[in-house]
Amino acid sequence: MIRKLLLGSLGLLVLVGALLTAAWMSLRAEPAPQGRLLATSEAERYLLAAARAGDTEVVTGLIKAGTPVEARDSRGFSPLILAAYHGHTETVRALLAAGADACAGDNRGNTALMGAAFKGYADIVGMLNQQPCAVDQTNRFGQTALMFASLFGRKEVVEQLRQKGASPEVRDASGRSAQDWAATQDPSAPVAPAPAPAETSASAR
Repeated sequence: MIRKLLLGSLGLLVLVGALLTAAWMSLRAEPAPQGRLLATSEAERYLLAAARAGDTEVVTGLIKAGTPVEARDSRGFSPLILAAYHGHTETVRALLAAGADACAGDNRGNTALMGAAFKGYADIVGMLNQQPCAVDQTNRFGQTALMFASLFGRKEVVEQLRQKGASPEVRDASGRSAQDWAATQDPSAPVAPAPAPAETSASAR
C-alpha cells in the first residue's frame, strides 16, 4: 500500500515537472514571425503618416512597393483625405496619379474635396474637381463641399465649386443650404463703428 502511494506521488511529481519544463521552454522561445500581414499593416501606417506630413517621396515609394493606396485609419481617413486636408498639393497629385479614389469618404462620409474646401486650398480643390465625382456629393449629414467652403468664407473655392456645377440650393439634414451656412459668418461688428473723420469734421461745422 505504501509502495503504491509512493509510486503515485512520484508519478505526479514527474508530471508536474514536465508541465513546468514545457511552460518554461515556451516562454524562452522566439516569437513566431508575423509574416506579410504585419509588414502590410506597418506599411499602411507609414503611408498614412507620410500623406499627413506631405512626404511625397515616401508616399510614392510605399505605393510602388505595393502598399494599398486606399489604406485607412480607425476614422476612415485615407492618404488622399489626409493630404488634401493638410494642404499637400504634390502629395495629392501623386496619390491621384497612383489611382486614389477621390470620391471615397471617411467614416462620416467626408471626402478629400470636402476637406480641401473646408481649409480653403483652391489648388487642391481644382485638382479634385477634375475627378469623376459628384460636386454635390454629401456626407452622412447631407453636407457638401460648397457648404464647408461657404461656412468659412472661402470665396475662391466657392467660385470654383459653383463653376463646376455645385448648387447653393442643396440642403443638409438640418435643412440648411450653402447660403444659410454662409449667413452664419456675418462679418458685421457687434458694436457700431466710429464715424469717419470727414463726417465728424462736417458735423462740427
